[in-house]
Amino acid sequence: MKRKRIAVFVASIDREYQQDFAQSLATAAAIYDMDICIFNSQGHMNVATSTTSDIRESIIYDLPDLNEFDGFISMPATMGNDIAYQKVMDAMRPIGLQGKPHVSIDIPQAGAVSIMFDDAISIRELTEHMIQEHGARRIAFVSGPLNSRVAINRVEACRETLDKYGLKLEEGLLLDGQWTRVGGRKAAEQILAYDGELPDAVICANDDMALSVIEYFVEHGIRVPQDIAVTGFDALREAVMRGLTTICRPIDRSARKAADILHEWIDGKAPAERTVTLSTIPIYGETCGCSQNLEHMNEQLRALGTERWNMETILTRVSMFSGVMAGVGDELEAREKIREFASSWDIQEMYLCVDPSICRTTENEADTGKYPKEMLLLYGIRNGKEYPAEMFLTSDLVPSLHQMRKNTVCLVFCPLYYRDRNMGYVAMNLGNGTGSGLYSVLMLLNGAMMSLFLQTNIKRYARKIEDMVIHDPLTGMLNRRGFRELASTDMEQAAHEGKLFVVMSIDMDHMKRINDVYGHLMGDEAIARMGRILQSVANEGYTPVHISGDEFLVYGIASTREEADQLTGKIREEIDRTNREDPWICDLSASLGSFADVPEKEGDEVDRFLTNADRNMYADKHQKHAART
Repeated sequence: MKRKRIAVFVASIDREYQQDFAQSLATAAAIYDMDICIFNSQGHMNVATSTTSDIRESIIYDLPDLNEFDGFISMPATMGNDIAYQKVMDAMRPIGLQGKPHVSIDIPQAGAVSIMFDDAISIRELTEHMIQEHGARRIAFVSGPLNSRVAINRVEACRETLDKYGLKLEEGLLLDGQWTRVGGRKAAEQILAYDGELPDAVICANDDMALSVIEYFVEHGIRVPQDIAVTGFDALREAVMRGLTTICRPIDRSARKAADILHEWIDGKAPAERTVTLSTIPIYGETCGCSQNLEHMNEQLRALGTERWNMETILTRVSMFSGVMAGVGDELEAREKIREFASSWDIQEMYLCVDPSICRTTENEADTGKYPKEMLLLYGIRNGKEYPAEMFLTSDLVPSLHQMRKNTVCLVFCPLYYRDRNMGYVAMNLGNGTGSGLYSVLMLLNGAMMSLFLQTNIKRYARKIEDMVIHDPLTGMLNRRGFRELASTDMEQAAHEGKLFVVMSIDMDHMKRINDVYGHLMGDEAIARMGRILQSVANEGYTPVHISGDEFLVYGIASTREEADQLTGKIREEIDRTNREDPWICDLSASLGSFADVPEKEGDEVDRFLTNADRNMYADKHQKHAART
């Protein structure tokens, strides 16, 4: 039987909250024999410096064909920008209309089962704790973006509790920290600049903002909690270890619950309830003035120690590969360096899928803002088995996803791009590469792909420039320089094989009259028509050349004298056929003269052939003139 397949839409999976959800989901999915495909953008990292970056990040949500999935989990609240948020909401709208199994975390969506966290009850309890236990009367609130339902709910819970005690949340003390540490520092700066008086406490809507608020206060000589208390939300390991008062969400339970719901729903048992609410729990620590929770701290200490070791390893690997990955010159070198990279990072399964135009000549080399219909698997590995570089349908996501596997798979898909250029995407198993080092992994891969793209373009442009130098723009044929550079190769081959090297000189008749009577534009058209006539012998191994103006050449190799002599007749026949079947303002004609000989193996020059061919062409021209006279 086909294994169930679940698509997950999330942002910044390398962050602790999202990582814990993904790990718990993968464990639960394995029990239910479900494959997981996680589509992730890094917009939440504040890496994007322009709207273009936001667009390129969110393109990953266009990648999957949703008809190929049995169920869906979306986490819109994790999206770091409006573009990604809207793209996920738009993608899930038809899923809801079709009644497909869909679980939404934090944000209610039509047709989905919503798993919600009762953030409000813990925010109220925490706010009351600050008022009753620590005497706080003036409280600042550092929120996430105020267009976020999660952020609004947390703000309102704090505001309601303050109202209950006859207190107010001043507008100047409600700050948007954007869910990030950078945003938290900016909020702390605004708090210190506001009316010159410190609030009693700062309640932050997540731990990242709270930790950066504390750091900023300490840098400016403000003690926490002696001068001001600070609290967070999410119970990150670092936060708990640093004694932050925070709130714990049962994220592992939410992941297991999502898997439970989808498993039954896919099997035909529709959920009876459309909203599942999980309770949150306050954890009091030193930053609000309480004693540290040692029981919870010991558990987090072990995890934090592992994370620190992992981060040191990541920094070492980044320094090792930053120069190497940014210097790849071609497809083969890229595969070799990425093989070393994947081995060093202990990535058990990875598929580097790129737009083939970044390293190969394709029909469409322009970036359309969408993934092409076919991708190039530049490098792939699974459990020690490497995949050959090959083209595959983008709708398949990766070449091996449809293969029968003994165990379930959990792959994380991330976009690769540089500024306004889509490079493709990488898919990795949930593990070392997708943890806290994911951003570093993506930057290194982006560097390698950008280097490959630049080197390919340099070679591509060099070929175009070279092509422009040796080709005539009017006819597209070789020009005089091209003939000089390339004809010697055929001469050497003819000398080596003992065959005839043939040069035919061609001079169009009556070009002055065409230019005088019809104009130079028609003169150019006459030259172009003659060029197309001469292309008729290209299929027989001869090369036409536009020397200049109305002068042409044809050169090549003939096995016999008879074959060489037939060349003149073939061109005359093609001129007559064109005049007859494709009439123009006037008939075309030309004087022709050829010369064929076996080149000497050493020292023979093409000028001997040109001189003799020209002599014979002028003899033909004089003969025509004498006949007319």
